[in-house]
Amino acid sequence: MDKIKTYVEGLDGRMDGGIPPGHIVLVCGTSGSMKSTLVYSMLHKYVQEGLGTALYISLEQNKDSLITHMAKLGMDIKEVEDKLTIMDMGWLRTELRDVAEEDELKWFDSLQTQIENYKRNIDYDLLVLDSLEAVFTIANLQNPRNDIFLFFEKLRDLGITSFLISEMPQNKRIFGSYGTEAFLADGIIHMDMERTGTSVGRFLSVVKMREVKHATDYFPLLVDKSGFKIVTK
Repeated sequence: MDKIKTYVEGLDGRMDGGIPPGHIVLVCGTSGSMKSTLVYSMLHKYVQEGLGTALYISLEQNKDSLITHMAKLGMDIKEVEDKLTIMDMGWLRTELRDVAEEDELKWFDSLQTQIENYKRNIDYDLLVLDSLEAVFTIANLQNPRNDIFLFFEKLRDLGITSFLISEMPQNKRIFGSYGTEAFLADGIIHMDMERTGTSVGRFLSVVKMREVKHATDYFPLLVDKSGFKIVTK
């Protein structure tokens, strides 16, 4: 089957053309590492090429802010709005502050139901969930290993390729809040940052990608209005 391209210049050729369809991929990094921008760029270019449809679920950044930010990087939602749906669920976290614990579990079920309903209605191929930590806050998981396993299996059953954004703590190489996510995921893309003096450099590595022969180097990462690019020797 055709791979799902990352559209990062220089990267897809180093991972057999891209990501196998149906994979669940963690996109990990600390705040400011451009995780959301990377995955949005992938979705935008995927639907712009007429390859399918996509759903971006945000529990962190509101829809208008997300659209404005991406437009400044050359990705105008008007070019793809018939193929790329942005679902803003930030309100969900606000409402959860005043609900009982048992209702939080219902909200998690509601989120999964929304994902399934959107699949039936718009039959999307790619899903982004921003972020996984926000989902865990909603879920208030009682048995994380089992609950995450079941959630991932529901995503697999939909036959989609999923990108789950995962916020990493500063100075720690933990890909996921519980560790279970990294084991269950088919792929891990790590976006790292390194400060040298007053400058901050960004780096990208494909730490894990099942069924794909790929480089595991940390490549310097550049971004402008034309998209992302890794610097290779």
